[in-house]
Amino acid sequence: MRNLNFFEQTTDIFSTLTVFLFGCFLIFMFASAFKATKARALGLYIWHSIFSLVYAFVSLSKGADTTTYYILSKGNLANFDLGTQAILYFTAFFSNNLALSYLGVFMVFNILGSVGLLAVDASLRHVTENKSSFVKFLALIAVLLPSMNFWTGAIGKDSIAYMSTGLLLWASIDFNRNYSLIFIAFICMFLVRPHIAGIMAFAFTFSLLITKVSPFKRFFFLISSLIGLTVITPIVFQYAGVDQVTSVELLQDFIDKRQGYNQMGGGSIDISSMSIFLKMFTYSFRPLPYEAFSLLSFISSIDNLILLVFFILSIFSVIFSKGKKFSLSLSHPTENRWFLLIFSLGVMITSSLITSNLGISVRQKWMYMPILIYFIFLIMKVRWSSK
Repeated sequence: MRNLNFFEQTTDIFSTLTVFLFGCFLIFMFASAFKATKARALGLYIWHSIFSLVYAFVSLSKGADTTTYYILSKGNLANFDLGTQAILYFTAFFSNNLALSYLGVFMVFNILGSVGLLAVDASLRHVTENKSSFVKFLALIAVLLPSMNFWTGAIGKDSIAYMSTGLLLWASIDFNRNYSLIFIAFICMFLVRPHIAGIMAFAFTFSLLITKVSPFKRFFFLISSLIGLTVITPIVFQYAGVDQVTSVELLQDFIDKRQGYNQMGGGSIDISSMSIFLKMFTYSFRPLPYEAFSLLSFISSIDNLILLVFFILSIFSVIFSKGKKFSLSLSHPTENRWFLLIFSLGVMITSSLITSNLGISVRQKWMYMPILIYFIFLIMKVRWSSK
């Protein structure tokens, strides 16, 4: 493989700048849809773009999958397929057809990640609307976390998967008006991570049985979801490699085998003897600062520590409510909270069972972490005052 540079020729600078400015235009267009001011939307886009630039620089100096995606996209591609092949075809449209440079394609994926960030920000502003200024400030910190912006602005699956999760979260907050966004989110996730889309489809179908919707919509969505599940289930099983799993013993063998993957590098850990709860904690909140094995992992560990503090504050909110004042209703007239809960727990559990590398978990957990953060702030009640 040949060496890469940000730009191969002078015109690449202008094409990359054009992509960035086009992203500004799109962000302005989407600002009202996410109930954000244009200044806030632009600020989040610039913030996300900074981390995208950092990722691009790191990938050239340290090496990453992003360089492989770009280089392979400029060659002869095999038949279209889901997952990695879908990313290569998407990248090829910009690297070949539009002749964008490496950084130019990075900026394209940065736009997708920024749309996801706007959706997550809108969701957290919604859930903290009637809470204290301190809680709103914490929600802003969550949106600005380096990990949420760094891993979601690069060439690859993560930016598209994160955008899908963000749209899913925002759509579920006003399900009756934004249900079409759930379909868009599903398509995006299905293209890059079909197994996660399968969990999404199952969660949506099951939530329809317990969510408050009109009888006509319930019937329509249930029929559509069941048909969709019937079609995609064989595809998802084949992609995930579980199409030959026909017993509990074979399923355990599959999990044990996947736990042995990615055991190379500083981020590898042994999760085989961990309980399911410790695996979920490990996937969601590790590495912690004392476990950092590189500069990037140290930055991620600081973010994990902040997320853990948010989680503890939400637990304290439950404890200090003394049971009587605290209530969390999953049945809501406009929000499909059951869908969000089932989907996020499903992704968290399945991912934590088979992922034994913290370097992978810090990237892939953003498929469900924004939803977990949403529930954290839904519960949290903290006031910061001299009293």
